[in-house]
Amino acid sequence: MEAGASTGTRTTRFMMEGVGARVIRGPEWKWGKQDGGEGHVGTVRNFESPEEVVVVWDNGTAANYRCSGAFDLRILDSAPTGVKHDGTMCDTCRQQPIFGIRWKCAECGNYDLCSICYHGDKHHLRHRFFRIATPGSERVLLEPRRKSKKIGIRGIFPGARVVRGVDWQWEDQDGGNGRRGKVNEIQDWSAASPRSAAYVIWDNGAKNLYRVGFEGMADLKVVSDAKGQTVYRDHLPLLGEQGPGRTGPHGLQIGDQVNVDLELEIVQSLQHGHGGWTDGMFECLGTTGTVVGIDEDHDIVVSYPSGNRWTFNPAVLTKVQIPVPVTSSSSDNQTFAVGDLVQICHDIEKIKLLQRGHGEWAEAMAPTLGKIGRVQQIYHDGDLKVEVCSTSWTYNPQAVTKVASSDGSVPGNSSGERLSALLKKLFETHVSGDVNEELVKTAANGDATKCEECLKRPEADVNGVFAGHTALQAASQNGHLEVIKILLRYSADVEMEDKDGDRAVHHAAFGDEPGVMALLAGAGADLNARNKRRQTALHIAVNKGHAGVVRTLLELGCHPSLQVPAVLKYLGGESLRGIATVQVTGCSTQPPKLKRVYASLATCGSLRGDSAAASQGLDSEGDTPLHDAISKKRDDMLALLLDHAADITLTNNNGFNALHHAALRGNPR
Repeated sequence: MEAGASTGTRTTRFMMEGVGARVIRGPEWKWGKQDGGEGHVGTVRNFESPEEVVVVWDNGTAANYRCSGAFDLRILDSAPTGVKHDGTMCDTCRQQPIFGIRWKCAECGNYDLCSICYHGDKHHLRHRFFRIATPGSERVLLEPRRKSKKIGIRGIFPGARVVRGVDWQWEDQDGGNGRRGKVNEIQDWSAASPRSAAYVIWDNGAKNLYRVGFEGMADLKVVSDAKGQTVYRDHLPLLGEQGPGRTGPHGLQIGDQVNVDLELEIVQSLQHGHGGWTDGMFECLGTTGTVVGIDEDHDIVVSYPSGNRWTFNPAVLTKVQIPVPVTSSSSDNQTFAVGDLVQICHDIEKIKLLQRGHGEWAEAMAPTLGKIGRVQQIYHDGDLKVEVCSTSWTYNPQAVTKVASSDGSVPGNSSGERLSALLKKLFETHVSGDVNEELVKTAANGDATKCEECLKRPEADVNGVFAGHTALQAASQNGHLEVIKILLRYSADVEMEDKDGDRAVHHAAFGDEPGVMALLAGAGADLNARNKRRQTALHIAVNKGHAGVVRTLLELGCHPSLQVPAVLKYLGGESLRGIATVQVTGCSTQPPKLKRVYASLATCGSLRGDSAAASQGLDSEGDTPLHDAISKKRDDMLALLLDHAADITLTNNNGFNALHHAALRGNPR
């Protein structure tokens, strides 16, 4: 009974998550040119059953297709479904989080791409990538893109000529049935559903946004298609292949060995609602554990050599592959396993040759020559991912020599256990001997005494960076007030930025630490500082739902009013009336609801056209914290922002002010 219920839950979840996906024909297609031809795009409308899916092609054809046993379709883009990988960021375009399919480089440490950048040939084409279809799903290792075929895709893309489609409900905005328009741009229907709409300019001069994928809807039909991006067809997942019938939504089962390979802050973020994070869990970073249980929420219980058991969000775990036999260039065969200690070849010219086609050679690898590292992962082709010199690189197995197995034995040495222990001690000293590393780790752990001991050492740098972060940033996110006081006493720089442009105040907002925010403000921290996505700490706090931090920031005098001239636009009354008309006539949003939106915002003077004094800070999408609070349906934060004179006349990059935004979201308050 339980197994059946579990399978049913997975099936339902898969079917719900798939609605709205943009698809092309798959490897077992046998339906002629229903789709318009190879590479033509359609939208998943609904699932008739776990085995059968209904697709509306951009050319208007609608039909049922197979998605179990035989696979008629490939998923081109799942972003319109709303699937997202929390805690991730595309390292090229900086989309955060990544929506749709996540592409993770198998050669580099913590490097991700979104679908647009992956198919757009960003990053090294020789590098292999893991395809991660949904958070927690099993990673699929792909061939390098340089060896793979690309095809063009066609359909509703910029330049296409369109008429109204099967789901049209916008009266005569187009000028009447059969009237044509031109697609100007692919946009987001909502923040939670990227690339799910098309902005059309009709021949009668009208302009508006229409659904192409949002909730499976197809407002448009193409009469003259346009070319979209070229894609690596064979790298796209099959619709249904990771749905019903898997081991579980996460691809893990009891007995699997797993590692935690993500950065600390990402792990901590993903753990919210999945068992949380405590300082004792630091033992999990860099240690392989064994899956001993899967709870009713599909969270994973992992046992570690210490005897401790911890519960994890499956999205933070990487399944360790079984040992693979590998033949070295010598006369002996070497068999490697995860955890083995290996020595990197010391001959630079030799290793450059050996690395060709095996992750390639980078000058940054030079410090690893002759050093001892630990095998973290073994790829399908036998290449090794080795942790060495505080970094991870992919090596040709012929470029390393095993010096100790994970079980402590040493090839050809009767005193292997003793030598292994010495090597492990040397290895551990190497990766933890840096005082800055020790400082950041103790700050993250909240060990104030040890932190001060580190700072008293002459080589210590209070602003030293380890794993991309300073001690102050780590302590701020984890709420360790005593550590922060010590760091400030030693003149820690409160304005230091990490690779994402986040400062200590951003980390405090992310970690829901209002006490830390007050402490940082007292030390002179800029509460209005922006990261690389142009987010302030207030943006982050609102988005994360941290009301205490929002209140503290506003009470400390943080601006809900940072002027950003490059993106500021004001809409007059005509635009307000226009959006109201669209909402009432087009989206079945009732006038009383709109009246409540107007009433709530109008009491704050939002409909005045002369509010040029103070304007809300916008992020990279142009959203103010007020927009974010409306999107999150957080009335408490909305009230706080309005009480502190948030400017509701400001528009985001889509041209929507707070009133438009509330109407679009159907927020009655």
